[in-house]
Amino acid sequence: MLVGRELTKLAKEFPQLEIKKVDILSSPVQSLQQGIRMIPTLQAGEQRLSGIFLSGKEIRAFVTDILGVKESA
Repeated sequence: MLVGRELTKLAKEFPQLEIKKVDILSSPVQSLQQGIRMIPTLQAGEQRLSGIFLSGKEIRAFVTDILGVKESA
């Protein structure tokens, strides 16, 4: 899965990145309480990124924005 691979790469690059996976099948109530309506969904606080097809660029932009990392052009 692209999201998992991209997050693994980003976790190596940004050690401060904490990843928690929630299995919506075994924890449906927790998923609903956290506002997860689509998979995959990335969440940090109240910010969410979700979509059927998330690109590596979208995932990276979300993570770097959350971490406050400025990317060079």
